[in-house]
Amino acid sequence: MAFLSPGCTTQKNIREGYEWSDFFWRNEEDASKPRILFIGNSIVRQFYDDICPILEKEGFNCDRYSSSRSIVDPALYRETKIAMAKYDHTVIYFNNGLHGWHLNVEQYGKGLRKYVKFLKSQKAKNAILVFALTTPYPSNKPGEKMAPRNLEVLNRNGIARKIMKEYDIPVIDLYGLVEPELDKYSKSKGDVHYNQKGIELMSDYISNKMVKLFEEHNKSSK
Repeated sequence: MAFLSPGCTTQKNIREGYEWSDFFWRNEEDASKPRILFIGNSIVRQFYDDICPILEKEGFNCDRYSSSRSIVDPALYRETKIAMAKYDHTVIYFNNGLHGWHLNVEQYGKGLRKYVKFLKSQKAKNAILVFALTTPYPSNKPGEKMAPRNLEVLNRNGIARKIMKEYDIPVIDLYGLVEPELDKYSKSKGDVHYNQKGIELMSDYISNKMVKLFEEHNKSSK
C-alpha cells in the first residue's frame, strides 16, 4: 500500500519535491506471535526483508511503515495510526532523521518529543519503544568522508539521545555501527543507502538488540 503526493508548501508544513509512504504487514494470518512494528525511512525499507526472517526464527512477526515524512509533518501522525491500527504491537522501533532538512535542531527536537508522546499515547499498554539513531550522511566528493549535512545528523542524534533518556527509551546506535567502515557498507560513494553487507550488518545488530530488550523487559515485568 503506498501513498504518493506532490510537493507542497504551506505556512505550517514544508515538504520535499515528492513524498512517499508505504506499509507492509507480514504473516497477517498468524496471530500467535508478538509483533514488531518498524517505523522509519528508506533505511528501514532496505533492511526489512532481511531482518524479518531473523526475527521470525526468534518468535516475532514484523510490520513496517516507511516514509519520507519529516518529524513535524501532520501526515506522519495520520499514517502512523494506520500502521498501528491492526495490532497491539509488542515492540515499536522508530527513527526519523534523514528528511525534513528545513528544520533546525531545535525544531527537530520539538517535533521528535511530540512524536514520542504520540507513540506513547497510541501504543499497546506494555509495548516497548526503541529508537534508532540516524545513519551517516556521506560525501560524494573524493577524499571526503562526510558531507556537510552530516553535522546536522550528529546534532539530531545528540538531541534524540537526550529526549530518549528523558522517556527511558532504549537507543540503537546505527550511526556508530556503520560510520567506522562507511565506505565498506555504503551502496556507492555519497549514497545514504547501503549495500548487502551493510544491510546484513544492520539486520543482525538490530535483531540481536531487540531480542535482548524484549527478554529483559519480560524479566523485569515478572
